[in-house]
Amino acid sequence: MTSRTVHKHDFPMRIGLKGRVIDLRPLQAGDEKAMVSFAQSVPKHDLLFLQRDITDPADVDWCIAESIAGRLITIVAKAGDKIVGYATCDRGSVRWTRHVAEVRLIVAESARGIGVGRLLLELVFEMALDEGVTKVIARMTPDQTEAERLFRRLGFGPEAVLRDHAMSENGQTHDLIVLSFHTKQHPNDRCVSCGAPVLSALFLDGARFCSQCYEDTFQELGGGG
Repeated sequence: MTSRTVHKHDFPMRIGLKGRVIDLRPLQAGDEKAMVSFAQSVPKHDLLFLQRDITDPADVDWCIAESIAGRLITIVAKAGDKIVGYATCDRGSVRWTRHVAEVRLIVAESARGIGVGRLLLELVFEMALDEGVTKVIARMTPDQTEAERLFRRLGFGPEAVLRDHAMSENGQTHDLIVLSFHTKQHPNDRCVSCGAPVLSALFLDGARFCSQCYEDTFQELGGGG
């Protein structure tokens, strides 16, 4: 049996991105109001593919409870006291798909284009691998072009198109694109420091790092401000 490198993350993780300070950590008790406020601030269309309505405090409470219990991997990005992004990795509860996880990502419009989405994806991806996941999928509507470009840059490829699979509040249906990432197809995508599998997201001085080694190196170089 091949051994796996376990990613160790020290949270909260503080990283400077294009002049902004972003704190990343798991979703936790007390985040309800901030999560609801965040969800209400993003375009409704961005929420179509989510399994839960995170504008509803009751659904956010469920997400927090599942995250604390370890049944969901959910990481939030904060700028000050506001949540500006979050990513969830959900393995579901079906035994025969225990090697598969779905990632869901949303970033506030005010925090797009600085690398928050890539960091969130990298973190939940690494944490999912530690749970034995070998295939990761993501779903989005065809007009969410920025999200699709991000996932494709990170190595995700087309899996399927689900016709009229999502319905907005006004009853309009939308297609969903399914992208997937198979770890076996990317054997060389590893951190140069610890050897752990990574997405192609975190580069420093031309080298690829996992999120924790990136943060450690970033701090050593004085990047933490």
